[in-house]
Amino acid sequence: MTPRAPGGTRLDRLGDAEARDLLESCLAAPGWVEGMLAGRPYVDRAELLARGRELASRLTEDDVHAALARHPRIAEKPAAGHDAELSSAEQSGVDEADRATVDAIRAGNAAYEERFGRVFLIRAAGRSSEEILDALHRRLRSSPEDEDREVAGQLAEIALLRLAQLVPEEQVTSHGSTVSTHVLDAARGGPGAGIGVVLERLSDPAGQVAAAVTDEDGRVPVLGAAVPAGTYRLSLDTAAYFAATGTASFFPRVDVVFVTDGDSGHFHVPVLLSPYSFTTYRGT
Repeated sequence: MTPRAPGGTRLDRLGDAEARDLLESCLAAPGWVEGMLAGRPYVDRAELLARGRELASRLTEDDVHAALARHPRIAEKPAAGHDAELSSAEQSGVDEADRATVDAIRAGNAAYEERFGRVFLIRAAGRSSEEILDALHRRLRSSPEDEDREVAGQLAEIALLRLAQLVPEEQVTSHGSTVSTHVLDAARGGPGAGIGVVLERLSDPAGQVAAAVTDEDGRVPVLGAAVPAGTYRLSLDTAAYFAATGTASFFPRVDVVFVTDGDSGHFHVPVLLSPYSFTTYRGT
């Protein structure tokens, strides 16, 4: 198995099972969770949140159904199978002492479930009891199609809030640079997906720093992190790539040798590939 390159967030440092648990507590939608796991490693928290937002914008009906099962009714105590701690904190704006409003929310929950056949969901964090009740009354008048979109949007909001909470901003204390690459196949007019990539430090007897495989977009977002100053070689296994596509080529491997200054900057090394030539440069 090709080792996974190190990343820049808490999610990247977790094992697969722990990372899955964290993501499911944010949004228990299978497609979203698998997409987030497939995106590891992340350059930083900003990239992680951006992918979370993008994937949450295209939830399927099955995703929504699965995710709703983890959410308790508003103004009711979480039960087994719910994300109790997170849900309770998010519903802290519901004032249990305001019995009239709480009772109205519970009655609205029942009416909503009768009309739409699912639990009423809203991003409760930052909303008062009255605001939740007003939104509930408004949404009871929505069409099923509009409400489907509303529910998916609310799930996305909750997911991003939880993800930001569970994967906090971290102060970078390590020294060195970060290295990434992006391979484009000029002959095919698309990303160079599935290419084996190795990063080596030429001045180090151990040699290899990291190895990875380009994703479906032809990227390796973090091939090396905290890379010290030195001379490095980025190698692409073009022989296997071209053989897989039945393409004759001139070179079995592409080597790009470059120097990092170890100033904690980011070194992006794009490669524009074709069977008989390639170009590269320091990207951003």
